[in-house]
Amino acid sequence: MVLFEKPGKVNTRKTLEIAIQKASELSSKKLLIASATGYSARMALEMIPEDMKLVVVTHHAGFEEPDTQEFDEELRKLLKEKGHDVLTATHALSAGERSLRRKFGGIYPLEIIANTLRMFSEGVKVGVEITLMAADAGLVKTSELVVACGGTESGLDSAIVVKPANSPNLFDLKITEILCKPLIS
Repeated sequence: MVLFEKPGKVNTRKTLEIAIQKASELSSKKLLIASATGYSARMALEMIPEDMKLVVVTHHAGFEEPDTQEFDEELRKLLKEKGHDVLTATHALSAGERSLRRKFGGIYPLEIIANTLRMFSEGVKVGVEITLMAADAGLVKTSELVVACGGTESGLDSAIVVKPANSPNLFDLKITEILCKPLIS
């Protein structure tokens, strides 16, 4: 496992190098990445080999402000033209519970799970979340291993090998390996 001194965008290229190497060894040859604006997706697209499938998971519409989508639409088109998937969906580990917390206070089970995963790193939490989202969308199979990358605030700084699960079976998801993460996030 590679440990980065600092979290965040500065680790994006190295995280992708590590993740691509591992994904190329897996039979699925699938790389999942979180990308809010397209920065990480564009870099991944430039780096992946032709036989690798890229699944880019974006923020849902309205994440920053109502009715807006942060992800670069031209990049979305390019990724799809090249045969990759771009998934924009509700976050699997917050969704409606965030709304309940904001309205009524307290903390709810999915947020407890998310915060527990953040004990490893924000990017590990994101990797789990985007894997659940991709499985729910049918973009990865629950019987295959995939590599998932997430980050802290911007860019990528964590990569994990995951056996996916659909969100109703959250606890069937297995992290089989942490490839890289920041020391502290």
